[in-house]
Amino acid sequence: MAQTDAQRLVRDVERLGTLALPYADLHREITDRVRQVMPIDAACWHGIDPSNVLLTTADPVELFANGFLTRETESVAAGAVVASEYQRDDVNTFASLAGRRRPSAILSETTRGRPERSARYNDFLAPFGLPHELRTALVTRGRAWGGVIFHRTGTTGDFRPEDAELMGRLSRPIAEALRNSVRFDAARRTGPGAPGLVVLDAADEIEFLTPGTDELFDLLLHADPVARSVPTSILFSAAQTRAASRAGRRPEPLHVPTAAGWVTLHGSVPSGPRDRVAVVIQATPEDQAAPLRLEAFALSPREREVAALIAQGLETAAIAERLFISPWTVQDHCKAIFEKTGTRSRGELRALVFFQDHLPAIVVRTPLDAGGHLDVEAPS
Repeated sequence: MAQTDAQRLVRDVERLGTLALPYADLHREITDRVRQVMPIDAACWHGIDPSNVLLTTADPVELFANGFLTRETESVAAGAVVASEYQRDDVNTFASLAGRRRPSAILSETTRGRPERSARYNDFLAPFGLPHELRTALVTRGRAWGGVIFHRTGTTGDFRPEDAELMGRLSRPIAEALRNSVRFDAARRTGPGAPGLVVLDAADEIEFLTPGTDELFDLLLHADPVARSVPTSILFSAAQTRAASRAGRRPEPLHVPTAAGWVTLHGSVPSGPRDRVAVVIQATPEDQAAPLRLEAFALSPREREVAALIAQGLETAAIAERLFISPWTVQDHCKAIFEKTGTRSRGELRALVFFQDHLPAIVVRTPLDAGGHLDVEAPS
């Protein structure tokens, strides 16, 4: 492909990123443009949470439209992809691609001409008639916002190294277009996912609640073992906020487990009468909830750091370098993490602790918030 054609394609993608397209439309527009310079028999797009490199959305429209998938076979294909990403050791996972200088790779090249070394190839690609695969993690400023898989049949033939080079070059502009699309989409939505606000007077009586706070407030009440007019967690947050204010410190957020997931409280001291406290109540974002789940397994702070890096797909040497500890120490932490969580491998850990909240949300097409996380509080 000529250098000028590649530059024109990059500019086209950058322009698309300014149009505030819904991300499914953006996927289609980009696929159509790439298809003008390389054959693609089907494209499948995924959103990725930039905080932990977990899949957040799936857009397999072309796989259905071109007859490679049916509603009856979708679960088999989806299970194979999820297992490949999180439960088995496989090649070209999005987490591994996101950390490479060129975040795009061809299956046959990575496996050195033996694609059957990939579980994903054996369970999905070959049986579904799509033996040739080109995967790209869509990364900007070190954070992955999505991934795209281009498929080819045996008749079309395999991808070429220059195809992977082109997609590696397009990774950043596509990631930025996806990021803009996700933010525009989140801004268009309103509903109960917005944070609530409760203001308490000096006697901890409620002065007012903002509209939309009732649902989160009720979750806190139900999580309280003692029936109260004000949840204990809000009283704790208020007390801590007053103490921090008197000491000139910033109050710490309070994370509360409820039947519908974690809820986070942020306290502050507003102007006005003495000892009033304002408490913002919000559903805890997933990137904060995952470390909380780890803490619930009694993992130490260092073990939680190691587990979070495992979720991002980092190997032992990379974790050791990131945390300035030895590889042997990383292995010791991994052993402790597996024992405490009842898992036997890194794939099982990712599936148990990190992915358990993602897969159900992906299945029901949960939208994303402005940060690229699953917006589990968004109206359906």
